[in-house]
Amino acid sequence: MPTNREVLDVTIALERQSMAIYARFAKLFMATKGLHEFWFGMARDEARHVGALHLAATVLELEGKLDQPSPIRLDEATIRHMRKLLADCGNAVDGEISVERALAMALEVEESELEDLVSDLLKALQEGDEYNSCMRLLVHDLGELSYMIEQHCQDDPALLQRCDTLVNRHAENLCGGAAHRAS
Repeated sequence: MPTNREVLDVTIALERQSMAIYARFAKLFMATKGLHEFWFGMARDEARHVGALHLAATVLELEGKLDQPSPIRLDEATIRHMRKLLADCGNAVDGEISVERALAMALEVEESELEDLVSDLLKALQEGDEYNSCMRLLVHDLGELSYMIEQHCQDDPALLQRCDTLVNRHAENLCGGAAHRAS
């Protein structure tokens, strides 16, 4: 069973990779103000996830729990899949890329298990405020992604449907968690 440190290290590294992809998109689409701001916002929110995870690691270290077994399991196949997905997206960004392809790649990243891993980790480590903040940012970002897909990918209604399904799933999780805490 991995330690909290190991799970946090893997998760932080994956979040940093997704942040880098979005930062590259922000640079790539610098000439289009709305797209640049959207991608920069996505990168900034990934940076917030990294910060929240670093904060959790610091708290666990102060409590002497950083090297204890983690309540979150790391599935090697899932981690390999996420690393490959992020590497493929990162490699694709190095060349010319259309807005449509960039948005599709962002949806692939957001559909991956990475966001679930981050939220599960924050929830399990008793970082409720950070979890709620992370989830609100995620729902907001996915809503923005849905809007961008709607604006730039009219020829791909299935892409918009996938994104809207993801928005709804995370919004329901956030609302369900809030209702559970209120009772």
